Amino acid sequence: MKPCVIFGAGAVSRLPRLLDRLGARRVLLVTGRSSFDRCGAADALSPALHGRDVTARFCEFSENPKIEDVLRGIEVFRAAPPDAVVAVGGGSALDMAKLVNVLSQQDADPIEIVLGLAPIRKPGRPLIAVPTTSGSGSEATHFAVVYVDRAKYSVAAPALRPDGAVVDPALTASLSPALTAVTGMDAFSQAVESFWSVNSTAESKGLARRAIVLVLQHLPAAVHAPTPAARRGMSKAAHLAGRAIDVTKTTGAHAMSYPLTSYFGVPHGHAVAITLGRWLLYNSQTTDEDVVDPRGAQYVRATIAELVRMIGCPDAHSASSRIEDLAASVGLVTRLGALGITAAEALEIIVPNVNVERIVNNPRAMDTAGLRRLVEAVC
Repeated sequence: MKPCVIFGAGAVSRLPRLLDRLGARRVLLVTGRSSFDRCGAADALSPALHGRDVTARFCEFSENPKIEDVLRGIEVFRAAPPDAVVAVGGGSALDMAKLVNVLSQQDADPIEIVLGLAPIRKPGRPLIAVPTTSGSGSEATHFAVVYVDRAKYSVAAPALRPDGAVVDPALTASLSPALTAVTGMDAFSQAVESFWSVNSTAESKGLARRAIVLVLQHLPAAVHAPTPAARRGMSKAAHLAGRAIDVTKTTGAHAMSYPLTSYFGVPHGHAVAITLGRWLLYNSQTTDEDVVDPRGAQYVRATIAELVRMIGCPDAHSASSRIEDLAASVGLVTRLGALGITAAEALEIIVPNVNVERIVNNPRAMDTAGLRRLVEAVC
């Protein structure tokens, strides 16, 4: 089955058609622990799952999923193997469902696969993703993240990409302002980073461009005075950003966000927002000596210039400030000191723990001295 996306208010009512198309009678539910009921997904999915055997509901995992959570989920899956998996929730729930579903089918040890010591050789069962936040875009990507001893790993394989997605903006209506802000800034950062990624294509840039415009138009309203139109706009933006990074993966801001979340507990979307503007400014100064993108420094600078115009600014410095202003407008501080993180702590923890898999996608090379300067700039 080719990936199928159903978008719009009431989209969840069409879930039975997807399950029928898959011939799925036995279903494993992977959901957020409390958000499943709070967002209305439990009530919305009840008629959709009527007449099917829900083998289990797995929700016993951390907000930032750990390998131990995945192993518990695999046990649940294998105890009553389903015909299909339905994942309902934010990025953590969707990523957990991807990992449990696919790793359950492998002969290799799940930990070895996560650490990159063994490949994924077999597909999982059909997976339908139903996002209840407007941020991660995980319903559209072929990777999932999990923590092993505080280090964040991204497992990537075509088998992880959901077979279908049901994106119903109504399921985001109960999001708090704070969660709307952090997930919205995650979607924005994904789109911006995808736009300048060394892996970008004409298609991915088109997706990212649409997502950026939607976030700038709808995020403040979605946080402060949410309307159905604002919720719809942010759901669309998050999905488009997810499709963009499915092609390109993320870059510098995401690479630096992981230790902020793992060691200091900064929510992921907030963590990426802290350095995104600084990365834009840094990339705007790409030279022939430090360019990584094979299309060359001139191409990178032109890409950043287009991005600056898209954000509505005359130059990179203004665009960097505009990104910080956007974060501030939805209640997110962009200085580590305001979060109680000292410069010494930040330099000691963030710099040596930057995610290498993500930073290599950045169009301009970054060394340790540059990382230190960037960290100091946001202290």
